[in-house]
Amino acid sequence: MLILALDASTSVVGVALGRVEDEGRRVLAEISLDGRGASEGLLPAVHAALGLAGEELGSVQRIVVGVGPGTFTGIRIAAATARSLALGSGIPLCANPTLAALAAPALFVSGEVLAVLDAKRGEVFAQPFTPEGPSGGIVCCRPGELRAGGFPLVVGDGAVRYREELSGLGRIPPDGSPLHRVSAAGHVLSADLEPVPAEKVIPVYVREPDAEVRRDLNPWSRP
Repeated sequence: MLILALDASTSVVGVALGRVEDEGRRVLAEISLDGRGASEGLLPAVHAALGLAGEELGSVQRIVVGVGPGTFTGIRIAAATARSLALGSGIPLCANPTLAALAAPALFVSGEVLAVLDAKRGEVFAQPFTPEGPSGGIVCCRPGELRAGGFPLVVGDGAVRYREELSGLGRIPPDGSPLHRVSAAGHVLSADLEPVPAEKVIPVYVREPDAEVRRDLNPWSRP
């Protein structure tokens, strides 16, 4: 089974092509764009990944999209792009949480992983994982309020930004480690490939979007 994965939940726009084989899942090609918006870079990255792997969209059997939590605008663009590709091609669509994709590579080196994303506003999104899957729900809290069982490997840009506050929870790789990056390859490795209807691919926001918070501060938005 050929899988096309898209993610724009963070500042890095990612696309990967993978294959499900008897031995497991294998990443065939991956494109990561840092510093380019999802609206500008996502579709060209899809074409580039397919080209690198020597495949065409018609050969893809699943489209996987990261649905957050993360950057609200990027998540919406990625979801809309994935829905459009799926509806236009008839390829089944799957949704996968961003934190699962972040944790997936780290689970190759640790049996316990705490995935932590910088949620801005002085908060983090976090979720614990084992090789069997999530071992707890997604939380949004201040770094000093985060708790973890055992002594997990703590990964993500939230772990980098709040290293001092989170260092007591577990082991944090060096700042430059690729384990801190959400990748489309992580979606290939971790996604549940059971198809869902396009209208069911809904962003995981966890908390109210920034635009909604600012709306309350705008006197012109009040009735």
